[in-house]
Amino acid sequence: MKCRWFRRLMLIPLGIAVAPALFWCLIVLVAPTNWARKHVIAALERSSGRSVDLNRLRVCFGGGIDLENLRIGAPGSPADPWLDAENVHVDVGMMQILCGRLDATSLDVDGLRLRVQRRADGTFELGDLVRAPSPTNRPADAQVCSGPTNLQIHVKRGQVHLIDEPTRTDVIISEVVGEGTWEEGKTITGTLSGSANQGAVQLSGSLNRIPGRPSFEGQIWADGVVLDDGMSFLRYLVPVLAGATPKIQGDLTMEMYLRGDGETRDLLRKTLVGHGRILIDPIQLEGAELLAEVEKSLPIPAKSRIGSLRTDFTVKEGRVTTSRLALNIARAPLVITGWTDFDGRLDYRMSLEGLAERVPARAKRLLADLELNVDALGSLRLSGTVDDLKVSVLDKQRVKLLGRDLEKVLR
Repeated sequence: MKCRWFRRLMLIPLGIAVAPALFWCLIVLVAPTNWARKHVIAALERSSGRSVDLNRLRVCFGGGIDLENLRIGAPGSPADPWLDAENVHVDVGMMQILCGRLDATSLDVDGLRLRVQRRADGTFELGDLVRAPSPTNRPADAQVCSGPTNLQIHVKRGQVHLIDEPTRTDVIISEVVGEGTWEEGKTITGTLSGSANQGAVQLSGSLNRIPGRPSFEGQIWADGVVLDDGMSFLRYLVPVLAGATPKIQGDLTMEMYLRGDGETRDLLRKTLVGHGRILIDPIQLEGAELLAEVEKSLPIPAKSRIGSLRTDFTVKEGRVTTSRLALNIARAPLVITGWTDFDGRLDYRMSLEGLAERVPARAKRLLADLELNVDALGSLRLSGTVDDLKVSVLDKQRVKLLGRDLEKVLR
């Protein structure tokens, strides 16, 4: 008899251990998925402040739920989703769904399409999602930042569409694979890699959602990316690309690091700092406004319109400063120094490096007769804006008289 009671008592801890698994299997088999779908949609709409649509929800035997064709609409435009995912696996339990919470620890996204957009007024479409709520009027023991406690995110087969209306930039990064973390609803870090215009692209960064003054830092690496009109942001980094309708072709390699803090444009102007390096090799200058302006004074043979460009730059105090941009065309490379500010205004000096050593004897005699400095002949000023480039040449009228002789230098 005692042995029988003992065996019955032993069944209690065994039942406690097995009950959760049996309960979950029961939920998978009989739970009304349409009911769960409505609860998940409601929870996502509360947390994002946006309209959410979901084709199907499936409870998995191994734990968690699968969301099929998840779409989160843009503010005021439910039919225009900024996020679209074919399949999302969330390790969230049914009890959390019952309580209206989705505090998951893992998120696997397959077939992501994400749009990151800065509007013409400088505001970001996702600005309210990455900004931490203000602690004003919150209880003393309330959490300052909303968001998951410790969420691990994995993405595959993704596409990120980057749109920056102020700079007329439109870039699509495809074949995206990435991972990230979201900790304590405050710090978001991540890396992603993919391809853009036949080249490789990698981005990494972090965002600290400090209420009132979020901070960020990030790195961009690109290799073998073919230039097109959608990369107009490069006009702020490379003055050779400035102009209303940039048509320059080439293969881009770039490294850039940026960090800053603040929610407003004024704060970012003061705090944004960084540095970078750009190589465009080859670069096709046919159709470039800079080349067209320079040719009004200095002839450049057609065969010399393909070359290479290399530059280092720094970002500080509201400006992108270039200490030396080398544009190699023909046998007299152009060297450019100066700056572009965040409003698009620019001021550069351009010179023909080594021009004095390459001027023919006859041209030197003409220069002496005209009392012109050989080194000064190569000095040009680039001014105006990234949309309206102006090129001025020292002693422009006299330089034109030497066009035939200077053409020999550039051949």
